[in-house]
Amino acid sequence: MVQPKTMKMQLIKKLQAAELFNSSEHVVVALSGGFDSLHLATWLTDGSLPLTMQPKVSVIYINHQLRADAAEEEAFVREWLDQNKERFVHTAIQRMDWAEIPQHGIEEQARERRYVLLKQQALKWDTNIIVTAHHQDDQVETMLFKLLRGSHLQQLMGMSMRQIRDGLDLRRPFLGLSKAELPKLVEKPILKVIEDSSNYDQTYARNRLRQSIIPELKQINHKFAPHLLKTMDQLGTLLKLADPILDAQAHEIEMGTFDWQAIEADVQILVLQKWINQQQEYEIKDQQLYQIIKLMQNPNVNRGSVQISHDLQAVRDKRQLTLQKVINQSVLIDNS
Repeated sequence: MVQPKTMKMQLIKKLQAAELFNSSEHVVVALSGGFDSLHLATWLTDGSLPLTMQPKVSVIYINHQLRADAAEEEAFVREWLDQNKERFVHTAIQRMDWAEIPQHGIEEQARERRYVLLKQQALKWDTNIIVTAHHQDDQVETMLFKLLRGSHLQQLMGMSMRQIRDGLDLRRPFLGLSKAELPKLVEKPILKVIEDSSNYDQTYARNRLRQSIIPELKQINHKFAPHLLKTMDQLGTLLKLADPILDAQAHEIEMGTFDWQAIEADVQILVLQKWINQQQEYEIKDQQLYQIIKLMQNPNVNRGSVQISHDLQAVRDKRQLTLQKVINQSVLIDNS
């Protein structure tokens, strides 16, 4: 078993190698009041980092206002922030406003709204760096969820320690640690945290993975999680070897010169996803990718679009493919 001091040193070395933090930066912790984010906010401000790595730290809590205990949760966070306010440059509490609670896709919509609020608040504080407490357990859960959903290879790589998304610079320092290891990072135990009651509702796929399926897999092989992560790392290495080819073909998509008839669809999926990632878009399903390919291959169509999300669509104009903000129709075809 790795001792706390050794684990802290290993984490700092990894973060130094990744150049994840430096003293000139101002970062914003996305706080939920839960076990993970309270450990992150505490560790990031308790002097654990070398001075050359220690950023200025602010924190934001977002009340999604979707659960009956949301007010109680906010009161807990407000009290915690008041007790720990000297740690942070700024603190903020925001609430999501819902004209009507959505009946479908509520998790996705809440996540998108959360990123919007995070970005708005960070920019008010003259930064775009958001730090989240995602850890190894979240990584395994994400990979399995995407595998079950039928995601393509590049999406199966899971989360990265650093990611640019919609103008936000996302940092995830805990990705190499399990949830059980987080208490080793702090000097004093964090005994009081928020328990999200919705996390135990197994009608949600992620909760079922977390509460039932992953524990069963660990019963079969207690090293299931590191084995999965190692396999995904190996696949990631193979993708990196293919990157120069994919980059060249993604550039052809950008220039409108890509030959949509010349290679098989599975390869086109990789090229198309590479191009989409270069546009800083990441959450696109295989079905939508195949719809885009079908649209671009259709010899009888000059213009058309495929809806990707409620505010984004892929648009064909002759041989040119672009991503554009929303039109309220799922697929439009123009034969002119």
